[in-house]
Amino acid sequence: GFGSHGTIVYQGAFQGRAVAVKRLLGDFVTLATREVQLLQESDDHPNVIRYFYKEQRDNFLYIALELCPASLADVVERPDVFRDISIAFDPKKALSQVTAGLRHLHSLKIVHRDIKPQNILVSHAKNGVRRMLISDFGLCKKLDSDQTSFMPTMHGAMAAGTVGWRAPEILRGDRLTKSVDVFALGCLFYYTLTNGDHPYGDRFNRERNIMKNEFRLDELERLGEEGVEAMDLISKMLDPEPKARPDTLAILLHPFFWTPGRRLNFLQDASDRFEIMCRAPREQPLIVLETGAYDVVGADWHSRLDRIFIENLGKFRKYDGKAVQDLLRALRNKKHHYQDLPDHVKRHVGSMPDGFLAYFTRRFPALFLHVHTVVSDTGLDREPMFRSYFELAES
Repeated sequence: GFGSHGTIVYQGAFQGRAVAVKRLLGDFVTLATREVQLLQESDDHPNVIRYFYKEQRDNFLYIALELCPASLADVVERPDVFRDISIAFDPKKALSQVTAGLRHLHSLKIVHRDIKPQNILVSHAKNGVRRMLISDFGLCKKLDSDQTSFMPTMHGAMAAGTVGWRAPEILRGDRLTKSVDVFALGCLFYYTLTNGDHPYGDRFNRERNIMKNEFRLDELERLGEEGVEAMDLISKMLDPEPKARPDTLAILLHPFFWTPGRRLNFLQDASDRFEIMCRAPREQPLIVLETGAYDVVGADWHSRLDRIFIENLGKFRKYDGKAVQDLLRALRNKKHHYQDLPDHVKRHVGSMPDGFLAYFTRRFPALFLHVHTVVSDTGLDREPMFRSYFELAES
């Protein structure tokens, strides 16, 4: 393959192992040596490309790297050619791994500056499992220990990075932070989840749209309730204000990555917590919970549920159809007594936890994110019963 600045990538061998050999022109040896140095510092992570060896010969520098069968761009744009990889490809898992790799780089104060589908590689399968790997450290910037930002050497069309994947601050020539990678990652999330679309449109208008903060995420609507969380996360990652973007830890903690079981447990815990709150006068979280209730549950949430469910709900009078808290209570009670439900109701509502959660989120797509926002914005996230939802379980 071919890279920038006359770089060529060959397949080779190193100590009996198949490797990718990157050949760089001598004029760029200082750049390349720095790339190797950064690789050596950072490759101790399952989602960063592995570096094996370097050698200088004639006017070239050769770098031996982990050999990969495909890039993210290959999997998304040519699934028929990379059928084995595409069939097993899990977009959410892939994005979580790329984010974990980037978190590792950022913890070492390395800003990648060229996150894009071609630079995310898919490893060979080991025990049937493939990993996503961040590669191409040619544009990386290592910050000093006390440094959080740096001035780019060029800006506008000449700025480092790839057209259409550069944050607005790069194009303006502002001071740059790790946040430039988060912006590009937001574009990469959208690209991966929509099979190759870009939030800023076609490649000829992208940079202009980036400068005008004009992006569209409507293709995510096809993902149903999953799309609601994805839209929330990606719109934050594409914030024109670098400081407002989430860091890699906040991205990994976002509900977009939660399993159905975790989401359902969270809604139950939230319901339990709201139930023991004082109603007269109402505690602040309860006020926040019912603010904008119409957008979450409509005029009366009973009307969105089937008769079979309502009849099984029993004492109808206990529930206020306008209140988010009462919908949560209905969900919680049904979850609690799931085993006692008649079989035909179980079949209708769906299996635990996936089907059961989807029964509610399909009818109330804004419910989960609304409750999550209430818990995190009112300080409940610091309480012991919620703390685990807002901390990363390091594997």
